[in-house]
Amino acid sequence: METWLIVLIVVLVLIVLLALVPVMRRRSKGRTEQRRVEARARSAQAERHGEAAEKELASAEQERAFAQREREEAERHAQQAHRAEEQAEQRIGAAEQERAAADEQRDRADRVDPYS
Repeated sequence: METWLIVLIVVLVLIVLLALVPVMRRRSKGRTEQRRVEARARSAQAERHGEAAEKELASAEQERAFAQREREEAERHAQQAHRAEEQAEQRIGAAEQERAAADEQRDRADRVDPYS
């Protein structure tokens, strides 16, 4: 091949490559801009999700505090019920002892005077 033909081909390839550089830059810039827009959208969405999660967390903390208060109140009621049950058991025991004593006195009285 002749030298001038090789030089011409090389020059044409260089011209084509130089012509493609601005096109590639524009395309790259467009992609970069698109990525930035998408990143901003994701960032905004993440912010909304974060705010929603914070609200949910605050609500859950309030619910947990309410449950703790309810549990403490239930424990107080259970203690009161336990004390009341103990008192009732003591009173039942005392009443049964009184009834037994009364039955014994009645039995003695019947032995002394069976016709009374």
